[in-house]
Amino acid sequence: MLTHSVYARDIRVRRYSEYLAEEGHFVDIVCLHSEDKALQSSHPHIKVYPLPFSRARREGIGLLINWTVTAAMMAAASTILEIRHHYDIVHVHNMPDFLVFCPILARLRGTPIILNIHDPQPELARSKLGVGPNHYSIRAQLLIEKVSIAFSSHVITSTRVFKERLTERGTLENKITVILNAPDPKVFRPRLKTIPSPTEKVSFAILYVGTVAFRYGLSVAVAALSHLRKAIPGVKLIVYTKIVHEGKALDACAQLARDLGVADLFEVHPPIPLEQMPSLMQAADIGIYPACKDCHMDDALSLKVPEMATVGLPIVATRLAVLEDIFGEDAVAFVPPGDPAALADKIIELYENPELRKGLAENALKKVAALDWPSQYEIYRGLLKSLLEGRG
Repeated sequence: MLTHSVYARDIRVRRYSEYLAEEGHFVDIVCLHSEDKALQSSHPHIKVYPLPFSRARREGIGLLINWTVTAAMMAAASTILEIRHHYDIVHVHNMPDFLVFCPILARLRGTPIILNIHDPQPELARSKLGVGPNHYSIRAQLLIEKVSIAFSSHVITSTRVFKERLTERGTLENKITVILNAPDPKVFRPRLKTIPSPTEKVSFAILYVGTVAFRYGLSVAVAALSHLRKAIPGVKLIVYTKIVHEGKALDACAQLARDLGVADLFEVHPPIPLEQMPSLMQAADIGIYPACKDCHMDDALSLKVPEMATVGLPIVATRLAVLEDIFGEDAVAFVPPGDPAALADKIIELYENPELRKGLAENALKKVAALDWPSQYEIYRGLLKSLLEGRG
């Protein structure tokens, strides 16, 4: 497998490899180094080959250079490993899409290459850059996506909407398999947490976990703190980032907190091992997902939302189509996008009403049960079998 991420913290990649390894298959991972250079897997059937650098949030030409260097190094690593092992299948995770060309030797030898499009790059680029569909950079992304899919043997994507977009752009429907973004029950075991009343606690923890980019709306939550300070004693917004160097969006949030006089309520922590995430979520009072609403974010399912639901954490989130479809009004407390006052009001409402929090958590746990990773893995196993049979 190839991924432009730190394998140890990327549950999307770990799920596939660990379930395969448990069945006795051998899996090699080409990925990025963790910041502490720690061992990324101890499983005897999983071998991790990290590149000599880790992730940092980059934009513009810096991002393009980083992707190009990564692709060149992954191509070299893939070629060397292919010569040694002659793989049965290569599974490439975007972004970027053009990483699919790295295992070119394997492809020339007839090995099936899976391109996993976790997020369609053209829409994601529009979300990040704030440009229209005819912008030159988006047209370039569309071309890269098209040739990358053509090079691949098969495509995996994570939602029905994403599949529809790819088919509308010319990919054959039978070349795409949807495998939903579901929590791994080996890590996130379904359970409900105790919901205390306001009089039983001297603090109130609002948790945000994951990527800090402008499109994820963390600044909205920071702006809401000035409202929350007056209404909730001991309130804190606690952030655990996805990578160590999150960049401009996190810097802007820290500056906003200082400008509003709420820096003492805003805690930022570096990434933690995935295995510690369930207990961290359980210790919080509310989980938030204040993302912007646009052509990408409206349909992209952040795995952190179903993970929070699985461990019984009440959720306040922007009203996005993907969340309305999966959870609905009775399982997630929805707020309009980009509205700090509305977010603060909803959090205060839940703070004052423990039974409402409990009801949301119970309903979310029921809804998230439909996102069952073992059943999604069976779809993946079936895909691998068909690709191997087709090769034979």
